[in-house]
Amino acid sequence: MKISDKFHLEDIYQLKKTVLTGKTEDIKWRIKHINIVSKLLDENKKEIIKSLFVDLGKSEIEGLSEILLVKEEISLIKKKLNSWMRPKKIDTPFYLFPSSSKVIYEPLGCVLILGPYNYPLLYVLKPLVNIFSAGNTAVIKPSEKCPATSKLIKRLTIKYFRKDVLMTVEGDYKQSIKLIEQNFDHIFFTGSTETGKSIMKLASKNLTPLTLELSGTNPVIIFKNANLEVAAKRIVWGKFFNSGQSCMAPNHIFVDKEIENIFIEKLKKCIVSFYGDNPIISENLSKLEKKQFTSTVEILKQYKKEKRILFGGTFSKKNLKISPTILRTKLNETDILQKELFSSLLPVIGINDRELVLKQISQTSKPLAIYLFGGNKKIHNHISKVTSSGTICINDVMLPVLIPNLPFGGVGQSGIGKFHGEEGFRNFSNQKSITFKGFLFDSNLRYPPYKRVKKFLKFIFQI
Repeated sequence: MKISDKFHLEDIYQLKKTVLTGKTEDIKWRIKHINIVSKLLDENKKEIIKSLFVDLGKSEIEGLSEILLVKEEISLIKKKLNSWMRPKKIDTPFYLFPSSSKVIYEPLGCVLILGPYNYPLLYVLKPLVNIFSAGNTAVIKPSEKCPATSKLIKRLTIKYFRKDVLMTVEGDYKQSIKLIEQNFDHIFFTGSTETGKSIMKLASKNLTPLTLELSGTNPVIIFKNANLEVAAKRIVWGKFFNSGQSCMAPNHIFVDKEIENIFIEKLKKCIVSFYGDNPIISENLSKLEKKQFTSTVEILKQYKKEKRILFGGTFSKKNLKISPTILRTKLNETDILQKELFSSLLPVIGINDRELVLKQISQTSKPLAIYLFGGNKKIHNHISKVTSSGTICINDVMLPVLIPNLPFGGVGQSGIGKFHGEEGFRNFSNQKSITFKGFLFDSNLRYPPYKRVKKFLKFIFQI
């Protein structure tokens, strides 16, 4: 689809105009359009799950999870939005009496959502309900790598929403570039760090603010006192959900050498339990995106050549599937540990020195998440102090994504800005300060000549 000049001049203008009328300030307008998203999901579950299977080979549960996480967000917003929207009173210094100050949350305008391929519905509709909660309109650009889901999103948004509230634009990266170059009031992007850099550069021409939900090389640290059986189950589930194509998926594991072999055996047992002896034919293992499949197979071949595949290693070019695979890796192999694998490869590194691991983590780009299993509060606090990440999750994985009112986002290379719940509402709002000063007690001390105010300033500010 070619984006015409008319689209740029008229349609985006109309979306902005909707906000400028002031009607989106009303909580009724916001709840109405959030409810429409809920209705869209309820009435089209089967089609949504089918399109996610066609594009990504997602199981029914994986497809349903995208719907449920949006519904959870909607439920929270409907309960809390009224309190979030209330003006916030700010204390004003006594020497400015009589005066008052407050902060109100006003809509930004029209927001562009650039969707990813790994969760093509979730990371379009979840930010959308945050955007509506703040009283904005939006343009959605779904991922062209998921054509069935992209077409469905466009058809459903046309059916359920007015054109001056929400639009969907399909197309390849060239269309995305044309959209980014327009004067949107905010851009929300989910995807790779490299693409995020390109978007930031394009958006800078209009000084368009951004939320970038980017990639992260999320490390896992297993301590000797961890419950290894539970840890293995949770890591295998989180790592191979959507075949590892999740920004929050565990990327690699550091495990104490004393328990390394025992833990690897438990990982193997869990993989067989979840995906069977031949995971390629399992309906619970989704397929990889084509380019991701190709690049992952190259890594796999290298490890096979070096005889460092501990488990798995099978793949099907026809099905675009790679079985859950455990790799033997070393601490100094920065090429693999600094790379977001975004696939069903799981490197395991045996360690003797915890501080070397923390040094390795702190010297690489800041991850979206750090996962810790076992240890104690003292160790957890120490790791929190000497590392930086979007989140730290103890004794589980993926958990921060599942908590609607927990601010979610990265830091540095793993992202800019956060969303979910109240943080999402604030992220897509302009926090506007309003001050009021009465006409009484208009002291002449503030006006020239300033000699008479010197004693007053010295007394008040101790200068």
